[in-house]
Amino acid sequence: MSYENIFDYLTRTFLYLCNYGIISILFCQVLFCTFILFDINFSVHFFVCSWYNNAIKQENTYRKGDFYMTLGDKIRKYRTLKGLTQAQLGSMVKLTGDRIRQYENDVRKPKDGKLFEIADALDVNPSTLAEPDFDDPISVMHVLFELEDIYGLHFEKVGDNYQLAFSKGEYSSANWIIEGLSAWVKKRDELQPDINDSNSTIADKKNDYIRWKARYPYNFAEEITNNFALVQKFNEDASSLLSSDRHPITRFSEFYRSLLALEDAGIRSTISVDEIMSKRSATFYIELDYIMNSSNEIKKLYMEFRQCWYDMKEIGIEIHESPVPVNGNMNIALYSDNMQLITLFHAHMRHLEEKNSPMYDEDMYKAEIEDTLQIFNVPLCDYI
Repeated sequence: MSYENIFDYLTRTFLYLCNYGIISILFCQVLFCTFILFDINFSVHFFVCSWYNNAIKQENTYRKGDFYMTLGDKIRKYRTLKGLTQAQLGSMVKLTGDRIRQYENDVRKPKDGKLFEIADALDVNPSTLAEPDFDDPISVMHVLFELEDIYGLHFEKVGDNYQLAFSKGEYSSANWIIEGLSAWVKKRDELQPDINDSNSTIADKKNDYIRWKARYPYNFAEEITNNFALVQKFNEDASSLLSSDRHPITRFSEFYRSLLALEDAGIRSTISVDEIMSKRSATFYIELDYIMNSSNEIKKLYMEFRQCWYDMKEIGIEIHESPVPVNGNMNIALYSDNMQLITLFHAHMRHLEEKNSPMYDEDMYKAEIEDTLQIFNVPLCDYI
């Protein structure tokens, strides 16, 4: 089993246990020891990016006039931003202040292991300090070729200019890039100086923006962690809306009827079949802010639908729930790799395409929905 698969398994287990709030100190110790044993240099790994094994490769050189910042320039930049002296940083990574000075003056270069320690002490992503070579145009072209192969990067000519673009679809890894771009635009707009800002506020915003970029994607993971608690509290509060005489569902058709009830009520949500944790999964998304600020009637319909997922979980179907960023907004995601659910989602996605087509026929649509309900009128327990 590869390191990636081992980590995927451990992370999947971690998130599964998180849903029930039963993470123990013992499990954390085992997880930590496993990371040490396999020497896996992962700091962030959450379910929306199982294909995201290390921090995404960023452009780690910054233009200053006519030259790129060296590794030493970057260490000095982020040490100063952190408010540390050379001696203090050296003490944190078991080096002398003179050795840090040598690094910053590019007299010496830290080994990879020490570079990771320095990045950790400065609270930045190690890739922020790395030195890819972008001086050679041919090398840059080959980097772009790789981005096309891996992430589906393509160019669009607008007038005399060329614009880089990533599209969702064929390249699932591009979805993470798009989410990163959404988060970047959101943070950049949030920290834009305002005409009424004082000089100190402008400086603070500038430094916060620099820190955000340097720490990416750690800040993304922190947002996910914070929203786990928010989702849990929402579920606890909204669970009181469920009927006391409700009975668990026993058939997939009952699950489907609950999904249709959401759509009939005009509740904004999305279904898809996505690659999660290296597995194809039927996934339901609903924006967190939207559902938290909805009426009790909408919350009740959503909670009844959510409970259908957990009815399936009770009989052994693997179900997960987690906050996840989608187009820059935090969503609640419910997902499962159960093949019957995947087939059901594919069927309903086809129905939705027909409903939104110019040739839409309401009677035909209703007949197809009824046919699907009949097809999936099968016991849940037969497809565990």
